[in-house]
Parts: sequence; structure tokens; C-alpha cells
Amino acid sequence: MNYTNIDAFKEALKELGRVVVLAIVPILIDSLTANKLDVRIIMVAAALAGLRFIDKYLHSLAPEGKAGGLTRF
Repeated sequence: MNYTNIDAFKEALKELGRVVVLAIVPILIDSLTANKLDVRIIMVAAALAGLRFIDKYLHSLAPEGKAGGLTRF
């Protein structure tokens, strides 16, 4: 793995952290205040965070001037 891949991986991890903070944490707070923890909702938000991580990583690996990511646009 060269340094470009490591930098792309770090950027993708940062994106994963952002999505977790912006999506999963508010869901957890709301669930805990209602005393009802719905694991399915948390798992869906986690899956979306994982897809965002993969998309960011693939986009970072794409050559300059080319579309990257999961959707390629």
C-alpha cells in the first residue's frame, strides 16, 4: 500500500466519523431518552455510514479528472 492509498483511507475514516456523529449519535440520544432502543434503526444508520466510507475511499483513489466512488458520477 503506497502513501496515496493511506491518505485516501485516512480521509475515508474521517468521513466515517462525521457520518457516525451526525447520524448515529442523535438516534442513540433520542432512543435513550424515550427508553426504547431500536437496534434496527441504528444498524441502518451504521450501514449508511459504511457505504459513505466506501464511497469516499473509492472516490479518493480515482485518477484526477475521473469520477470515482460507488456511483461513478
